[in-house]
Amino acid sequence: MKKGLVHVYTGEGKGKTTAALGLAMRAIGQGMKVSMIQFMKGGKYTGEYLAAKNYLPNFEVVQFGRPCIKQVKQLKLSGFSKNNSLNLFDATREDIECGECRYCFLNDDVQRDYVEEGFKKALEVVLSGEYDLVILDEVNLSMHLELLDIELMLNLIANKPKHVELILTGRNVPEEIMDNADLVTEMKQHKHYFDDGISARRGIEY
Repeated sequence: MKKGLVHVYTGEGKGKTTAALGLAMRAIGQGMKVSMIQFMKGGKYTGEYLAAKNYLPNFEVVQFGRPCIKQVKQLKLSGFSKNNSLNLFDATREDIECGECRYCFLNDDVQRDYVEEGFKKALEVVLSGEYDLVILDEVNLSMHLELLDIELMLNLIANKPKHVELILTGRNVPEEIMDNADLVTEMKQHKHYFDDGISARRGIEY
């Protein structure tokens, strides 16, 4: 790409991370190299993490957030652990109801430390120029909760290599970030099955 732009996916509705993943898949299909840095998310059981590690050599997914306390090494997926000394794919969450404990969303000094480490990684990845597309997942919420200084993100936008396409996801994006983005898409929620008591589902929400 001759010129990389800055996208923002925000809003209360479902689909922000999903939209970024769709863009990642398109870029990979065109021979591009993609990195996704997930803020405030942990757990190696998510579909995007497993897909990147197993099937998509040009797609790096790195997480900086609390792991799910119910994550267990109980489900071996066919072919995942072969020739893999780290056993990354044994760490798949059991089939459980999700959303009651809220441990992973506890935003305290521990979460702040995760966010700071995530931003260090973001700086390294973006400024290296090695990746064509970089996704900073939930970074908008990190700024909204004041776990990450908005000025740091503005500086990163201003100094990124010209060819790098940068995607920022998460609700409550600060106005200053929108002003410096080339594309802003807001997901507006009209209905959500969570309101009917349907919990997060494997392969759909994670």
